[in-house]
Amino acid sequence: MFEGFYGMKNTPFTRDVPTTQLYDSITMQEVLGRLRYTAERQLFSVLTGDCGKGKTTTIRKFVDGLDHGKFRVLYLSDSKLTPRHFYKGLLEQLGSEAKFYRGDAKRQLHREIELMRGIHGIQPVVVVDESHLRP
Repeated sequence: MFEGFYGMKNTPFTRDVPTTQLYDSITMQEVLGRLRYTAERQLFSVLTGDCGKGKTTTIRKFVDGLDHGKFRVLYLSDSKLTPRHFYKGLLEQLGSEAKFYRGDAKRQLHREIELMRGIHGIQPVVVVDESHLRP
């Protein structure tokens, strides 16, 4: 609708904009620096903000900027995430079928991460997106 009115060839501000083409503000640099700091030190980080403020876009830029030889990103986007689904989702991304019981799946995930870190020298970075929608 507005594309025709303004003579645009493409719809602006879509979710598939390459992260290299995003505006690199001072605030964005600060957030990315803090996320890198937490990833390198195996810490927890929480990124909050109102809907539509760019949290997911910032996460995309962060993930694209990581050294994929050193880090492995495990990404979950689920507003109704339970502990069991958390372990199952991460294990599936690691190529394992999750054990049925939550405690077993938790221990299985710990083993997989230790193997990833110990043998391959790869650091996991777990991203849980859209968790603010959890009732």
